[in-house]
Parts: sequence; structure tokens; C-alpha cells
Amino acid sequence: MIAVALSGGVDSMAAAILLHDRGERLMGISMRLQDDLPDQAHLKRAEELCRKLGIGYHLIDLSQAFDSIRGYFCESYLAGLTPNPCAVCNRDMKFGLLLERARALGADALATGHYVRREVFKDRYSLSRAAWKNSQEYFLGLLPQDVLRHAIFPLSDMSRPAAEDLVRRIGLDVPKQASSQDVCFIRGDYADFIRDVTGHRPTPGRIIDMHGRIVGSHRGALHYTIGQRKGLGMGFGRRVFVLDVDQRENTVTIGDRSEWPHHGFFLDDVNFMRIESLQTPREVTIKVRYKQEPLAATIHPTREGLWVDYPDLFAPGQLAVGYDPDGTILLAGFIRAPGRKRPDAGRTWNLMRQDDNGHRFLVSAHASKLEAQQALAALEGGHHKQMYWIEPV
Repeated sequence: MIAVALSGGVDSMAAAILLHDRGERLMGISMRLQDDLPDQAHLKRAEELCRKLGIGYHLIDLSQAFDSIRGYFCESYLAGLTPNPCAVCNRDMKFGLLLERARALGADALATGHYVRREVFKDRYSLSRAAWKNSQEYFLGLLPQDVLRHAIFPLSDMSRPAAEDLVRRIGLDVPKQASSQDVCFIRGDYADFIRDVTGHRPTPGRIIDMHGRIVGSHRGALHYTIGQRKGLGMGFGRRVFVLDVDQRENTVTIGDRSEWPHHGFFLDDVNFMRIESLQTPREVTIKVRYKQEPLAATIHPTREGLWVDYPDLFAPGQLAVGYDPDGTILLAGFIRAPGRKRPDAGRTWNLMRQDDNGHRFLVSAHASKLEAQQALAALEGGHHKQMYWIEPV
């Protein structure tokens, strides 16, 4: 039995239709992340599709657990980091809690509408580019081996226009929707969202150059990310980039690309995909954002972790994905600039659970995120009637 994660959008519906046409035993499953996510129109389309295909449908409420994704998003920005909520949500929610609930309902695997290709090499599962130009393997770089073993991606050889035609073929409307890389839980400006969730209100501050000289003013450091070139609020007579954001000092540093002070970064919370570990330097290509062609880089194992020689701008906190020459993911992790402490340093993490009645309980407290993740992994497969997750204190 395959559970198909249905958002009510074109891609997930097309994935279900393809699997149904192949004669697979299916169920549809959707996750409710907040009151309007997905909205009723999308949920109605998911239900209608399941009726047309003659398969069961389940709606799973993960709204309380989703608080951890919103919290991660806000805390990252307030710490001067650039988060990647889509990658974290794919790991923790869709291929974490939703997969667990699907297996509790009798499914052996979870299929999604991602444009990505799954491969197996020497008993290790990995992801690579799909045929469609907007391949989404980057956003799935954090998926561990025990998840990839149960993951199915039917759209690996299909384009988005072909998926739309497939949905129209069975008499369903093709909805207009935001592309998958948009932050689904934010309507409007992300700084307004952070203000509404945390109460933090950005205040005007100084724009400085690499020598510390004041060259302008900004409307709040929260509105800026490293590498940003447009939307600086004023002209500088030349092409400049945001080279640093200091939330504590409320300053934004700008300069020429040639003034970028770093020659690489560390990788935190590394997920090894095609390779099991890295013991010697390795030539790879690296993506540090979704809409980017991979750049040549070298990864070195060091006492402080994996170091990436990288020749261009990067945003601390973002996801970096390393590829082999064939475009297959070798590993992925979060970017940490040299000299910057790990974002979870000095924090404690709780392992939480939610029972079938929606009540939240503390399972255990841990001194680091890694320890909490290890405790969570130890529970996988043995407690399908309850949901588990980790969250910072």
C-alpha cells in the first residue's frame, strides 16, 4: 500500500494518478498544518481526486507540531541567519510525522509530487535531478536513509505541463498556486509574520561599508539577507551586495562582491546521502540556494566539522547541497560561517510527543539538538499511534 501525500495541488494529484494507472494500491493522505494550510479548496480537490480514483482518504492534523517549523523560521532570522523552512518541513513533517502516520494506517511507502529522481547505489539511497527543469532535489537534501527507503517520486520523468494535462484528463480543474519553493505559511512580508509571532518590531539602523563607515540607513536589519542586491532602499552609485547582517547591533554591511571576506563555510547537521561519510577531501559541486547552478567546491573533513572551500557569496543558516559529477546528492547540511557559533550552541532541546487526543507531553530533555535527534531516531517505527518531534527550549 502506497500513501500519496496530497496537498490538492497539481503535482501531488498527478503523482496519485500515475500510480493509480500503474495498478498500485493507494490511499490519499493530507496534513493540516494550520487552519488555512491547506485551504478548503485544496482539501476539497484532494478528496474529489480520491473519490474519482476509488481510494481511501485521510486528513491528519499536524498543526501543533508545525509550531516547531514556524519557530525555527522566526528564531533563525532573529539570529541573523537565513532559514530554509521547506527543507526542514520536508524532513520533519512530510517525511517525518506524516510518513509515520501513513505507516500506522497500513502504508508501506509515501509518494509525493516532488520533481526528483530516487536512485540506489551500493545499498544507499540518493536523490538526483528530475527531467523537469525545476527539479526539487535541493529541498529534499536532508532526508535520511530510513526515509528514502520508503519514499516514492512518480514525477521523476514528467514535466509540470504534462502533470497539468494528466489532472485535466480525469476532469479536475488545474488550480493556480504558489510554486513549491515559496514559504507556504506566510502571506505577505516575512518580517510582518515574525513580528506577529514573536512581537519583535524592526527598528531603523545604519548601513555600513566593510570599513565600518556609515553609508546609509535601513528600515530594520530583519528585512535583509546576505547576498541581497535589490531592495536596499537607496542607491549607492554602484552594484553592491549585503555582505553581513548583525541583528544584535542592527547593522547591515554592504560592499562589492570582491569585498566578500569569506573563502568557505562549515556544514552543520550534515545528512550523508550517496556517501556514508567523508574522511578525505572531495571535489564536488555545491548549491547554496535553490535557484542556482552548482559551483565547483572542495569539502574537507576537519576537527570542527566539514569545511567547504566555496568561491562565492553564501547566507549562514541556508541549506548547502553537495553533488557528484552526475548530479546526485552526496550530502547536505546547514551553512555556518567561520567564527560564528552553532545556532543551537548553549540551548537545550526537548523530545515531545502528542497523543491521539492532541495533548502534548515532554518525553525527555537533551543538552544538544544532535542528542535530541538521536533520541527521536531511536523511537522511529515503534510508536505509530503517537507523534513525536523535537523543539528548542
